[in-house]
Amino acid sequence: MGARSLTLTTIPALALLAACPSKTVEAPAQPKTMAERVVADFEAAVKQNKDAYVALFDFAAVGEYEILLHRYDLNGRLTNLTETEKTQFTAEDGTPYPAERERKNVGNFYTFLAQRTVGTGGCVASAPRTGYGKMLGQPFEELPEGTPPGYQALRTHANAWLARGGVVGFTCTGGKGSLALVFTAKDNPRGYDLITIYDD
Repeated sequence: MGARSLTLTTIPALALLAACPSKTVEAPAQPKTMAERVVADFEAAVKQNKDAYVALFDFAAVGEYEILLHRYDLNGRLTNLTETEKTQFTAEDGTPYPAERERKNVGNFYTFLAQRTVGTGGCVASAPRTGYGKMLGQPFEELPEGTPPGYQALRTHANAWLARGGVVGFTCTGGKGSLALVFTAKDNPRGYDLITIYDD
């Protein structure tokens, strides 16, 4: 008797269901490389809140990396330094910036760099766009004679970080502009830390 329970009124409804197959929702592509994971995590953190974004960075490393970059900028990586920047960078002796200073600075980038670039999402990892962005992931060459000795330790640390990571650029369909992130593998639950962020 079970077959007779299909009345004439239910047949058109069944036919309609058969004619309209259900849509399958595609799962987001899973990151395959560390660089892709860095970008995916960055997008998720920025969309979550400022605290989640800030938590991606190792600020002691940021303080070292930034001071080191200043010396290489002074030595020719950047050709358009202002006189004020030249004076500042020349006076630096390789003492890293304090972690708390960098936490504040990177935190200040949240709105006008991070949120601007991520927007509503759709971020895709790529090579950095600019020449300077590409150089952020290159090993630091030997420093010239006469460089304050404190920079050698920074150079050693930075090259070790880059050997376990690199630089990744990205743009987002829901945002504007592009960024470059330098990252290194770390023995932490995330598996890496960010060590600098630059407008690309």
